[in-house]
Parts: sequence; structure tokens; C-alpha cells
Amino acid sequence: MSMRLVGRVSVAALGLGLLGDWLLGEIGIGLNLFLGLVALMASAAVLVRFHGHSTPAMVHPLMLLPPLLGLEVLWRSAPGLAAANVVALAVALSLPVLRMGGVRLSVARLVDYAGGFAATGVRTLLGPLHLISANVPWKEAFGGRRRRRTASILVGLLIAAPLLLVFSALFASADAGFEHALQSIFALDFESLFEHGFRTGLIGWISCGYLMAALSGVGVPSERWSVQERPKLGALELGIPLVALTVLFTAFVVMQAEYVFGSQQLVQTSEGLGYAEYARRGFFELVAVSVLVLPVLLGANWLTCATDPISCRVVRGLSGGLLVPLGLIMMSAFHRLWIYVDAYGLTDSRVYAAAVLLWAGVAIAWLGLTVLRSRAERFAFGAIASAFAVLVALNVSNPDALVVRVNLARAESGAELDVPYLASLSADAAPALASVLRSDTVRGVLSKDDVCHLRGELERRWGDEEAPDWRSWSLGRARARRAVSLLGMAGGEASCG
Repeated sequence: MSMRLVGRVSVAALGLGLLGDWLLGEIGIGLNLFLGLVALMASAAVLVRFHGHSTPAMVHPLMLLPPLLGLEVLWRSAPGLAAANVVALAVALSLPVLRMGGVRLSVARLVDYAGGFAATGVRTLLGPLHLISANVPWKEAFGGRRRRRTASILVGLLIAAPLLLVFSALFASADAGFEHALQSIFALDFESLFEHGFRTGLIGWISCGYLMAALSGVGVPSERWSVQERPKLGALELGIPLVALTVLFTAFVVMQAEYVFGSQQLVQTSEGLGYAEYARRGFFELVAVSVLVLPVLLGANWLTCATDPISCRVVRGLSGGLLVPLGLIMMSAFHRLWIYVDAYGLTDSRVYAAAVLLWAGVAIAWLGLTVLRSRAERFAFGAIASAFAVLVALNVSNPDALVVRVNLARAESGAELDVPYLASLSADAAPALASVLRSDTVRGVLSKDDVCHLRGELERRWGDEEAPDWRSWSLGRARARRAVSLLGMAGGEASCG
């Protein structure tokens, strides 16, 4: 690594640190996150463009993905969705690093993605330590003429400091105006200075680590796990647990068949069985079953002795057989969700669980098309791409607004409505709630107390007339404030006084 590159990385990290300190300030997360990601990825793209050795294809397009995911954080305010967007953003930041290391993402294994994510995180946290430990010609930087010039500058500063101190003190004693000028210059807010310095240093440190990770890349961890080195099991060792799971899953499906495919009347009239026990207890457990089967089947395929064709056929055949009752169990989970929502309404956690179940179904189907057909190297890319697709669909659908619409539609049919829960939803739900409060249908759905409670909560949370700092602006909160403002113009507050 040349000294010119070291200097450019250092300057870029310092600039990103100063920019991050200014963007964050004493405000929340919003537009500043998107702008920071744009600056970080632009710096990485420039450094890779001019200093990357044989930059692989798709590196620069992959660097567009983190800012795009930053837009999703800017778009939605629901806590669960924001957390999922942040996790996806962390994964997206590791993709250019993997590609710089020569990893072909379309055929990379799960261990490649996991290794790339972990290595990117570690190198980012190491910050300048990664830069210092790189192959840098430090003797060239601090040897010969440069070393003598640096030493001369340090000596000059050491001589000048006490002279300036003595003569400045004398001039301050001689003239009150000069003394006041010195006091105004050196009357620093050390607490604020420390805060800004710490934030600048922290962001610069992290930025330096990520830029170095993007320049160096991460290799292919799966190459270290050759067929000869990894543990190997035969048909008997793997067949027994797969057969046992298939029998267990099939027994569950058979015993629950009348409830899985039965009507609501069957559930209600069954002795000792109600909605709460049938749906509430079963849905999330079946979602967990559907997700946990994935690592089981992937582990079985990975442990199979690839040089034994009989073991391969047996394990893949049994894995395919397990997918049949698993598919019926996933149908049962969706069936329970339908009954659950019909009986108790929709919540954001149920929306997210349904999205996880949908992704698990896509991933399991993709597993059947790849892993069970001797194309295991293509599974990870499809699974990650489908996860991103489900996340985008969640952002587009707006779970909190969906919860409002579904529960209000149930209330119009005579079902009970949990008004305090609706009032506790994020800014994403505010436009839908305000629209209902402005409509004529509100009289048949909400009581006067419910209307006043919703109005009061919306005004308290999103009715602040003071415009927020533009750096913390987000689309979800801006739409909430706009909706509450229109609600105030429509009147109705007096009746709640």
C-alpha cells in the first residue's frame, strides 16, 4: 500500500468523521443516515476505482445498495420494520467487501456470506489499526528528508510555545482590550469540544475501518472447508434423524388434520378448545418450526459424504420427503393466522411473523430446487435475495397502516376494537388513523371517548408545530405531522374538551 493511498484513506476518514458529527448533532436519525451512507459509499467507490487492484465487476453497483436501504429507514418509522431495515443495511455493507475479495455472490455459500459479514464488522471496528498493520512503507514516510523536516517542525513548535505564552501574558497585563480578546478566544466549552471530538473520532475510526475493508476485500472462507477436511456422515447416521423428523411431522399433521382443514365451528365446538388455545398458542410455534427446518436440512446436506453416491441419494430423498409434511404444517400456520386475525384482530408482530413464514416458504422451496438437486452453491444467494424482497414488500405494504385498516374493517362488522393499541402505533399509522377520524364512518365504529383518545394521542405525539431539524427529517414522521395538521383543521377538538 502506497503512502498516497494511506493519506487519502486518512483524509476521507477524517472528512467522514467531521461530516458525521455535523449530521448527527443532538438530533435523531433520519435524512442524516441516508446522507452519511451516500458519503461513505461514494468515498469507498472513489478509492476502489483509483486504488483497487483488478476491481471485480458489480462492486460499484453493489455500493448503491446501502444508500437504497437507507431510504427504507428514512421511509418507515415502525420499530420492528426499522430494526429489520438496519439488519439488512449491515448485510448490504458487507456485499461489496465480499465481491472485492473475489467472491462470486451468485454461487457463494452461507459460510462465505457469514464470514464476509463477520470480517467486515471486525475490520470496521478495528478502524485505523487495519491501516497501520497494512503493508505500508513507513520508512519511506518518516525517513531521510521527511524525518528531518518533521523533527524541525516539532522543535520549532516547542520553542515557540513558551515564548508565545510569556509575551501574551505581558501584553494582556498591559492592555485590558487585548486581555479581553485573549479570554474570548480561549474561553472554550470543553464539554462541547470533547463531545464533538469524540463523535468525530468515533465516526472517523469506523469509516477508516470500512474503507480499508472495502479496499482489501474478504476471500472465500468455504475454500478452507474442502471435502476432505469437513466432517462426513453416511446414510445411516443422517437417515435416522431425518426419518424420525418425518414421522414426527407427519404424526402432527395427521392428528391436527381436522383442525387444519376444519371450519371455525369445529374449533369452537371441540371440547376444551377455543380460539386462544388453537390459534394464539400454535401460530408462532409453527413459524419457528418452519424456520428451524432450514438449518437442519442444510446441515444434513453439508455433512453428507459427497464421495458416497448412495448416501447422497438417501439424504436428499429423505430431505425431500420431509418437505411434504412441512408444507402442510406451513399451511396450518397460515390457517391459524387467519383464525387468529378473525378472532382478535391484526397486530404488527403478526404481520412480521407472517412475513418470516412467507420467506421461510420461499427459502424451503429454493432449497428443494438447489440443495436437493446438487446445486447447493446457489442456495445462499437466492435465500438472501428473497429476504431482501420480502423486506421491500413489507416496507411497501406499511404494516402499521395495514393493522389500522384491517382492525377498523373488523370493527365495522361488529368486532371489538383495541383503540389504545392503535394509538400506540408508530408514525406510519398516523395518516390512516387521521383519515378515519375525518371520515363519516367514524361515528359507527368509534365511541366519543375513543375518538377523543385517538385525537389526543395523535396530537401529543405528532402535533408539534415546531419544524424538526432537517437532518433528522423522515418521510414517515413528516406524513404523520401533515395528517395531524389536517385533522386539526377539520375541527372536533372542542367536543373533546
